[in-house]
Amino acid sequence: MSELILMHLPTIHVVDDDKESRQVVVELVRSMNLAVESYESAEDFISRYNGKRPACMVTDKKMPGMNGVELIERLRDMGITIPIVMVTGFADVPSTVRAIRGGAITLIEKPCGQAELRKGIEEAVQLEQENLEKDRQVAEAKRLIGTLDDKEMDVAKLLVEGLANKVIASRLDSGLRTIEKRRSTILKKLDVQSVAELVQIWVLANPC
Repeated sequence: MSELILMHLPTIHVVDDDKESRQVVVELVRSMNLAVESYESAEDFISRYNGKRPACMVTDKKMPGMNGVELIERLRDMGITIPIVMVTGFADVPSTVRAIRGGAITLIEKPCGQAELRKGIEEAVQLEQENLEKDRQVAEAKRLIGTLDDKEMDVAKLLVEGLANKVIASRLDSGLRTIEKRRSTILKKLDVQSVAELVQIWVLANPC
């Protein structure tokens, strides 16, 4: 756990119909100093999970009712994109493809050792932290872009296209000094020093 960022550690959701197997994973997660919730079925998880993040999942593949692959696909359809580790007794190709497409980051075949399972959980935790950080950056980029008024947005769009101030002035039928002033205001509002940094924020925000 030393390589994992200590802030915003996710809750690990363990889904397995076998009580003994489920408890083994729960104890492993607790030994990693991570919060854990357990569920006896996929349906149990669907009914109880409120979408709160950060979160990761460890699920068995073969379960009565909705199996692990179907659970992964259901979560994808619900727009829930948490990292998932799936444990399976037999990783056939079709199920593996479905699981990976649905969002599983790794499949671990039984019998699996604690070291292998721990590694899978750590990878899921790391990915969830990276995803949340990216979400934070996107939200901040959108907030910054939202501070620009309409005229500044017009200039910013052309700056992102790589146009020079003189060309922008001609395109917008404005004076060069006006464009230079707006460019300066844009960089100040976005708290950047260059057009290259502006482009990075623009791409993150992906404004329409």
